[in-house]
Amino acid sequence: MTRRAPACLALATLLVFAASSIAEAQTRRREPARPRPPSRADIMMYQRFPADIRLAVVSVNGQRPAASDRPIFTFSGNLRMSGFGGCNPVHADFRRPGINDLRFGPLNFVEKRCGQPVDAQERAIFWAIQGANKWRPHGTRGMVMTGVRGTVTLEPAF
Repeated sequence: MTRRAPACLALATLLVFAASSIAEAQTRRREPARPRPPSRADIMMYQRFPADIRLAVVSVNGQRPAASDRPIFTFSGNLRMSGFGGCNPVHADFRRPGINDLRFGPLNFVEKRCGQPVDAQERAIFWAIQGANKWRPHGTRGMVMTGVRGTVTLEPAF
């Protein structure tokens, strides 16, 4: 019986090494995991309108804002927009007739002059918002508003 113990121990050790090398070879041969398609919850979160989030303007018609104070807007859950265009505060009501549709009422603001580049930028932002009729998500919580008067890209403000 003592003669078989070393042989059994050697055989067991050999089997352990063989099994571990086979397992290691199998893991090396595996293909990388395929990315899973987005779930319905992921899609719905992506399509969610960014309500009650402060959004800063990062581009107007493809150009970065010129104002030293960042234009910031908040779209509340009760369909009211309030914000700052770089020089003047602004408020408006809006509707969402479809999932990606957007319609704004008249923009309410008192126009004071702040200088040519800021005034031109603010006018472009207000015109683009007033004429916006579609929105789409941008990044994780931002949005892009497009319409007949231009495009405004907004991202969460910090």
